[in-house]
Amino acid sequence: MTRLHSTRVIAALPAALEARQSLLASTELTAYRLIDGAGDRLGGLYLDRYGPAAVLGVYDDAQMEDEAVTASAAAALEALRPWGVESVYVKRFVRDRSRLGGQAPGESTSPTPRAGVTQPETLTVREYGSQFEVRLYDGFSTGLFLEHREHRRFLPQLSPARVLNLFAYTCAFAVPLAVAGAHVTNVDVSNRYLTWGKRNLELNGVAPDAARVYRMDALEFLAWAAKRAAERFDLIILDPPTFAAGDARRKRRPWKALADYPALVQAAAKVLTPGGRIFAASNTRELAVEGALQRVVTEGLGRTPGWQELPPWPVDVREPERVAAVLFSLR
Repeated sequence: MTRLHSTRVIAALPAALEARQSLLASTELTAYRLIDGAGDRLGGLYLDRYGPAAVLGVYDDAQMEDEAVTASAAAALEALRPWGVESVYVKRFVRDRSRLGGQAPGESTSPTPRAGVTQPETLTVREYGSQFEVRLYDGFSTGLFLEHREHRRFLPQLSPARVLNLFAYTCAFAVPLAVAGAHVTNVDVSNRYLTWGKRNLELNGVAPDAARVYRMDALEFLAWAAKRAAERFDLIILDPPTFAAGDARRKRRPWKALADYPALVQAAAKVLTPGGRIFAASNTRELAVEGALQRVVTEGLGRTPGWQELPPWPVDVREPERVAAVLFSLR
């Protein structure tokens, strides 16, 4: 594994930004990826813009010394100043987060950026008419997964009346669907993120009766919904994490995408309306390999579904083998 030096990052920045000129010049978008790891020949390094700030994600793969991270953050800030970026925050990621004892590294929760000025605790970013609350020093995540930007824009075009958004996180998928007129049911085990999701819905003027929120395990919700004829959905969104801890008190076992995705698909199919669609995604590396997610879906259904076309990955997602997405209906 080759150690990534700041000189390589600084040399690669102009080409990375040139490839994303359409995004930098856009007035509709203020959140997108500027460096996408190996897709920009910088394996293990990611740079995401969120309005006036950017976040430099440094993974174990990069093997970057701290001095190299600081120099890279400073160079990124200088390169992005003409587009209104004022700060660069740093988040370090390890392959095995269990080593951290459930705690994010200190810098991930510090309001002080590696380069530039301190940003407010929350920022609001724009995405094709939608607005989202993001937090740049809230731990590992920011509240918005940038890879699915075009999917969030596309799914409302299917005109579903009733949508089930499982693993809802901060309800980013729900926002444009609800704005387009769909009734969205959001399910997640985290009350904290669902509360954040409610703020996102309110930020976009979504009426309280247009979106439901359930704090439940996804499989528990699907088992509950399967017993109720009224709980049927025209579109189901599946975007689970790679791993999730269990809860012995609630008799909830740990979630592992590689092992559990087929059962999830099987359960989701039971609450799908005739002619309905399922959007399934994963950032699990083994499932992002070409064809892997399709095989898992087919295994779960016990038959080949009707695959449907999704929009291509956006220009800033240049390492698509890190994430996979499919859309299908039942034959």
